[in-house]
Amino acid sequence: MKRRLKVYFIHSIKMDYKNLLYRDIVSSPVCTMHELMLPQTKTYEAEYYKELIKKADLIIVDASSYSFGIKLELKELQKYEKPILYISVTNEITKKLNKYISEIKLYTEEEPLIKIIEEFIKKYASMSIEEYKNPVIVLGEL
Repeated sequence: MKRRLKVYFIHSIKMDYKNLLYRDIVSSPVCTMHELMLPQTKTYEAEYYKELIKKADLIIVDASSYSFGIKLELKELQKYEKPILYISVTNEITKKLNKYISEIKLYTEEEPLIKIIEEFIKKYASMSIEEYKNPVIVLGEL
């Protein structure tokens, strides 16, 4: 790991986020090596979502359940060029979010949701700050 990332999670408050997301995330050694910005925890519940999005290095969005808050957060994401992983605990996108999300990463028994999240975080944690800010690879000069 080259650096510690700030990872912001977006999800509906209508879902059982504690059991479906948070339990596995806070149990993962890969995830806990980074700053996990879980919006419904005591640490982050009082912070404004726009500030959390601005601070985050990576964004992980669960699109399985709709709420007005998630819609606002997805609109805010369009202002930034940050790496975003779209997931769904049901492997489906709720119809009201279709226009904001092009595709989700589907999980299987062989590749559970937490493994998908860990791989996404590992990918960007292994990049240097320069690689992250400028992903263009120069192969040589003429």
